[in-house]
Amino acid sequence: MHTVEKNNVIEKASSNIELSEEGLSYTSILNSAIDSTKRKKTRNRINRFIYSVGEYNFLFEQELKVENLANTSVSKVPHAPKWCLGIANVRGNIIPIVDMHILLKQELKYSSKENSKKLLLMIEHKNHAPIIFQIDKLPEIIDINNYTTGIAKDLPSWIKCTWKNSSNKLYEVNHDELLNLIRSINI
Repeated sequence: MHTVEKNNVIEKASSNIELSEEGLSYTSILNSAIDSTKRKKTRNRINRFIYSVGEYNFLFEQELKVENLANTSVSKVPHAPKWCLGIANVRGNIIPIVDMHILLKQELKYSSKENSKKLLLMIEHKNHAPIIFQIDKLPEIIDINNYTTGIAKDLPSWIKCTWKNSSNKLYEVNHDELLNLIRSINI
């Protein structure tokens, strides 16, 4: 699970760590991730986490709780809106999965073989029930000190602003507004 807190993300388990009932406790992994992230925020550097869908890189908001869902089964839902990839059972909770490519009208950038292994990111916002996004690249940390911010022109209303540097463009998302939009659309 990731928790975005003061522009940091806390990781539940890295790809190198296997959790078992006899192994590391959830708390010890969180504490280790917090310590690691604190060490990365030195010399007035501002670190933020992003997730990627197609060519878009989206910044997390501070109050979000985020979890990478590995090995999660996706169940199709008949007559669901096009954006609904299906549902997943996460610890006994049935959660809808948003195909962010449909929402962004992006072509999938991977082959059908890779498509069988979907990257799923569960997002918990304080004003909404949990929801899962299908994404292309798992969250990563970036240093935004060398980025300049600008007004989001000709972009959806749920994009707060853009961040640019010489090689990259980031989109700061108002996830509250995005989740309200998802609930109201029928595509």
